[in-house]
Amino acid sequence: MKRVRVMGGYLARVSSLSWNSYILSSGSRSGQIIHHDVRQRDHSVAELSSHTQEVCGLKWSPDGRYLGSGGNDHMLYIWPVAAGRAYSQPRSLYSLSVHQAVVKALAWCPWQPSTLASGGGTGDRCIRFWNCNTGRFNTINTKSQVAELTGHSTGLETGSVSRWKHSVVCWCR
Repeated sequence: MKRVRVMGGYLARVSSLSWNSYILSSGSRSGQIIHHDVRQRDHSVAELSSHTQEVCGLKWSPDGRYLGSGGNDHMLYIWPVAAGRAYSQPRSLYSLSVHQAVVKALAWCPWQPSTLASGGGTGDRCIRFWNCNTGRFNTINTKSQVAELTGHSTGLETGSVSRWKHSVVCWCR
């Protein structure tokens, strides 16, 4: 592999990335999210600035309609895609403050792309399943920090990883 280009514009280190078609979205330690159109020389096409601390999790939905962002500020934002674009609008659809710790783990349901799972850190220990159509959520207390989430293609199971319990847990609905 060889380096093709470098895209700057950050106030602090870059901590998360997510692709949506030709848009590479990135979150930084400053709380800034930048959408880069990798096809263009002037690549920065939009910036989001709702997080007050580091953006630790960033994930586009499988259908490209929503971007989820989680941060050290314990916030989860769900951003709708801008009409006719592959990047999000500058105003979030939801600003969710129910996590009691960092929100790093994010995973979209592959078969129901308006459902986002978010995992909280040591002070929270919960996985929350959000419905982007209604704003409602369900909660599972994992009794441990949620460091990573992944959804199974059938949508019936979600896997979570804890950094302290040395195990992988499968959660069924």
